[in-house]
Order: sequence, then structure tokens, then C-alpha cells
Amino acid sequence: MLLVIVVSVLPTVVLLIVSYLQAIAYAKGNLEGIIKLATIKTDRLLEDADAILHRSKVDLQNADTQTSVKILQRQIYNDFRFREAGIINTKGLLTLSSLGVMNASVPISPIKAQFDPRNPDLQILGLGRTQIMQEKSIVLMLQGSGKISSIYLLVDPVILTNFLEAIPDLDLGSNGFIAYVASDERLLSGIGSLPPNIYSGLQNPSFKTLQVTQSTRNGRITIVGELGRKWVLRYWLQQLIVGVPLSVFISGVLIYLLIRQIRKLNTLDYELRRGLAQKEFEIYYQPIIDLDTRQCVGSEALLRWHHPQRGLINPGLFIPIAEETGLIVPMTEWLLKKVIQDRAILEPLFPYLYTSVNLSPTQLNIGDVDRLIQILKEANNHEKAQITFEITENKLVEKQLQVVQDAIARLKLWGARFAIDDFGTGYSNIAYLQSLNIDQLKLDQLFIKGLEYGNQIPQLVDSLIDFGDRVGLTIVAEGIETESQYQYLKTRRVRYGQGWLFSRALPFAEFEQFLQTQAR
Repeated sequence: MLLVIVVSVLPTVVLLIVSYLQAIAYAKGNLEGIIKLATIKTDRLLEDADAILHRSKVDLQNADTQTSVKILQRQIYNDFRFREAGIINTKGLLTLSSLGVMNASVPISPIKAQFDPRNPDLQILGLGRTQIMQEKSIVLMLQGSGKISSIYLLVDPVILTNFLEAIPDLDLGSNGFIAYVASDERLLSGIGSLPPNIYSGLQNPSFKTLQVTQSTRNGRITIVGELGRKWVLRYWLQQLIVGVPLSVFISGVLIYLLIRQIRKLNTLDYELRRGLAQKEFEIYYQPIIDLDTRQCVGSEALLRWHHPQRGLINPGLFIPIAEETGLIVPMTEWLLKKVIQDRAILEPLFPYLYTSVNLSPTQLNIGDVDRLIQILKEANNHEKAQITFEITENKLVEKQLQVVQDAIARLKLWGARFAIDDFGTGYSNIAYLQSLNIDQLKLDQLFIKGLEYGNQIPQLVDSLIDFGDRVGLTIVAEGIETESQYQYLKTRRVRYGQGWLFSRALPFAEFEQFLQTQAR
């Protein structure tokens, strides 16, 4: 039930998180683009102003009054971004501007007080007015020479922001703004809901806002863009209008599929019990071949389930369920009984054959082998039963070593042998495997397939074969499908093998016919 709940809410939760992050990223990306464009335009304005003031400074050196006015007018009239240009004398008085000669020099102390005469670079003096140009303007000033203390340009603050009107669908919301802040923390220009202390917000942005900042190349102006996070999330809500119904639909589909699978597994558990009682299982035998003679010396007994409605069901589906439910124990017992019955039929003609039976590691880990021993005892001539139990390496529990050793020893007393299946894929150490008194090692088919791909697989296979030889274990290679694989293993003196190169797994009648064909 918990799994159903998790699956039901997962698509919606994922949608909420992903769409939220997308909305924030989308809004921030747009704002970053606007601030970057504003920075480029401001840099260009400051560079042009600096060039005009330096050029004017040179031209004004020896010019008379009327010529000076014309020089300033020429600079201003050629560039609409500048309102006024003027000259301030060494006494701090405005003597003339691009608008004409002052009848009487006027003090401009509100601006002059902020000017640093020792700084040769362009200075931004914030917002100010002259007696002629009464509207607030951004004052840009450059150090003069001789009788000229400084030269200034006035910039309409709107010049910095008017390009924003051309941006389609620009919407900063009720609390958003774009502001131009001088290095001395004074506000130069901006649009939107400008707070009274922008610099404080720049130093300590609120988590409730989305803020982007960028400075001009000379660092004299910082452009700040800020959006209210709630306003940004309107994009999120727009996405949810489409996304929520879609996520609900996906959740519904997932819940349906999950419930269907759960019911299917539960039904499969029940049907496994019924199938075992109704004898719907059949044993297929895959021949095990002597690689030197290519003659069959044994077989591996593989369980197949012929479901009356579903047909042949893959063991990969029902074996894990049998393991989880404990049905694997009676299934193994049934399999062993049937193998012994089939062997009794083959024994008169093929007494040398042995049969491998997969044994659940669960039975070994808990030492539950009494019923298996009883089956071996009841078999006629159990000394000749020649049963080899295959156990998977990576499912053995090393902490239960003594229990596993005792279970193996008890079964061996009744003629059983043991093989490690899928050898090389597990994590058990060599000492642990040696302590189990194993007779065979079965190389996993993944290694055999890898022989034809080069790289390090052949070296690994060789090391596994060498290990088996050193400890005196018989090597059986699984999954031999090509002649080149067969020749490789044969040259390395691997004794036995099985795979489609020799034969697929066969029902008992076909396996018996296979043996008779080989015997001719």
C-alpha cells in the first residue's frame, strides 16, 4: 500500500519541483539577459561621454567664448543622449554651456562639492541641476586644464532605461525593479518599484526576491534587477495548469500498472502452489558434454512451467517468487524426485550420466536438507544416483559457514556432489569456497560470451580455470554457443561444457533420443 501511495504522488511531486525550478531559471535567465544588455549600453554611454569630454578639453584650450559654445553645441547636438555640456572655471562657477554664455557666472556648488579635482578620470556625480537645465540629470564630469577647472555633460536618466520599453512582454511585477546605482551608493536611474535604500538590498538580498546584478567595466555603475519571487511563480502556476492534469493522468496509469502487477504477482504465488499440485511443471535437460570427445556425460535439470492459460512461463519470473514465498523448497524436492525417476529409466543404457540440480541457497543457509536426504535414501541404488547440486556463489551467506558446511557434508554422505554455479560473478573469497568441499566450478556464460570480444575477459577466464586446476576442481563452462568458444576452452583443458553449440535444453523424451543418437 505504501508503494502505491508513493507512486501515486511521485509524478505530481516531480512536476512541482521541476516546474518550480524551471520557472525560477526562466525568470532569472530573462532578467540576466536584460541586465547584461543594460550594462553594455551603459558602458557604451560612459565610453562615448569620456571621449566627448576629452575631445572638448583639447578643443577648448585656446578657444574664445563664442567658439567654446559652438564646440560644446557640436558635441551635444550630434548625440541625443546628452542634454547639456558646460565649463566650470577655477572658482567653481558655471561660465558657459552648450545652451549659451551665462550673463553672470553662477555657482554650482551642489555638483562641485562632489567632484574630485585630483582624479583625471571621468567622474559620475549623481543627479543634479544647473540654473539653465532645471530637470534632474546625471552629471558626468572630467578634470580640465588652465582656466577650465572641469567640463561636464548632463544625461537624462531616462536615457539609461528607455530601451527597456522596446523589450516585448517586460513585466517586473508590483515589487520588481531595475536600478542604476553609482559606486557611492546613489541611485542614478531606474524603473519599477524602487526601494528607498537600494544599496542595502544589494548587499543583503532577501530570499523572497530574485536578484541579478552586474557592474560596468570601470565599476562605477552597478545595475540591479530584482523580481518578487511570488511574481516569478506566476510562470510556475501557468505551467501547472497544464502539468497537473498530465501528472494526475500519469499517476493514474502508474497506479493501475502497479496494482495490476501486484495482483499478478499475488496471483502468480497462488498459481504456483496450484501448478505444483496439478503437476504443471516439467523438467528440461540440457546436455553436459565432454569437450575432448563431444560425448554427453550428464545434464542440468531445468524447471519449466506449462501454465494452462499463459503457456510456458519464464523461470526468471516464477523462481524469484518461489524463493520469496518458500515454495522453492517443495519445488526442489519435487524436482529431485522426478530427476531420480527419469534417471532410473536411463540408467540401464547410460549408467555413467550425472544430473545437476539447482539447490536454493536458502536451504543450505538454514541447514534444511532433511527432506532431500530422505529422497536420496529412498532412491534405488542411491550410490549410483549421481546427483550434483548446483548452488549460486553470490547467494551463500558467509556468516552461516558452519551450517552450510554441515548441510553439504550430510548430503555428500548419500552420494551427492556439489558445484558452484555462475562462478566468478560472486563476492565470496577463495578460502570460503574451498572450505565448502566443492567438486565442480561452473564458469558463468557471461565470461564465455566475452571470449570473442578480447580485452581482459580471456585473461580472467584463464585465471578462473587455473584456480580450478590448482585446487583440483572439475571445470564446466556454461553458454558455449560458437565453435571458437569451444576450441578456446578445449585448448585450455576445460573438461566439460554445455550450451546451444551442442544442444538446447530438451524435454525428457527428446533428451533420451539425443543420448541414443550419440550412442550410435
